[in-house]
Order: sequence, then C-alpha cells, then structure tokens
Amino acid sequence: MNYKELSVQNYKRFCEFEGSDYIASEFAIESILKIIQKFDVKNILELGLGIGSISDSVLKYSKNENKKIEYFGTEQNDFCLNSLKKNVAYYEKLKIYSDLNKIENLKFDLIIIDGYDKNLNSIKNYCKKQTIIFIEGARKNQTEAILKIFPKSRYVNIITLKKNKPYAHGGSNTNHYIGGGQLIFIEPSFRMILFWFNQKVLTFIKNKIRIYKIK
Repeated sequence: MNYKELSVQNYKRFCEFEGSDYIASEFAIESILKIIQKFDVKNILELGLGIGSISDSVLKYSKNENKKIEYFGTEQNDFCLNSLKKNVAYYEKLKIYSDLNKIENLKFDLIIIDGYDKNLNSIKNYCKKQTIIFIEGARKNQTEAILKIFPKSRYVNIITLKKNKPYAHGGSNTNHYIGGGQLIFIEPSFRMILFWFNQKVLTFIKNKIRIYKIK
C-alpha cells in the first residue's frame, strides 16, 4: 500500500471514531507522508496528538516501508490520551509529553503542529538546521508565530482541488475543498527549495482553478 492509499484508508477509519471532529484531512495526512518519503525523515515531533490520526498513519507507513521513525508528541487532554491508546496501532512507539518544554535535548527532522501549545515560542530549541515544519489546516496564529520566529524561511500554503468525501466526519459538505496545510522550510537545502517552488506553482494554479470554478 502506497502513502496515498494509506492516507485515504486511515482517514476513513478515524472518521468513525469519537472525537474525530477536528482530525487532519486525508490530504494533510498524504502531504505529511509524502514529505517523510521525499526527505527521509527519521524523527518527528507532533504538537497536539489529538486522537491519533496523523501518528497512526505515520507509524503504519514506517512499518510498511520498513523505515525506523521515532515519533514524539504532546498531549494533555485526558480523552485524547485514552483515545491514543485505543486508536494508534503501534502505540508503544509513541513518546508522549504533556507539553513542549517537557522534552529535553532533542531536535527533529519534521515538526507537525496540529494543535495549540503555550510554549510554541520555544520551538526553535527543537529544530535542526533543515527542520521542516508542517502546520495542519489553516491555523493562522500558529503560522504567523512560526514565520516570525523564522523570518528567512520558505513558506507555502498547500491545497488540493479534491472536495470533501461523503464519509468525512459529520457528513461534511461535499462542495467544500478538503483542507490542506502550511509547509515551512526554516533553512532549506537546494532539494527543499525545488520542492517548495514546485508547491508554490501548484498552489498558484490550483487557486486559479478554484476561482474559475466559482465564477
């Protein structure tokens, strides 16, 4: 199973769970798995594990591809913490902390922001030179905060032309586009710049198509 098939399968699965109102979209999950594959990500930090849709997808992908990926995350909501135990297939591989500042002496290839963390301003302490940051969904406040911390970073809002599926949580409006994410390369390599540029072009084209369809 490739990462696209896995993202669809897992999103469908998580839509059926209690607490699935705000899980990451299947396009966001697919984008994260694509980044992991493209840049050989080996350790990940997710701020706001929620009920586990992203972490479960990544750990399954890791198992399928025979990759060793270390997965760290923050979560302090009791419902979510209990849900993670039930929902994440390889739960024992998750390293869970109550908040960001409880993690010491670690830096990550990929940081996923999927919720609020009061200590977000200290995120720089957890970044390598070429750490990639992915902010799920819109999350304007978190995006602005990260861009302020890393003013020289390369940033792109990645979107899709796919629309919500009937199986989306709560029977989401199938006329609405599936949510995307905010991709940030804090100090990109040449390969990262090429990828970023390609995503910028795709986003520009997709936005034009969206506008054309509305008219």
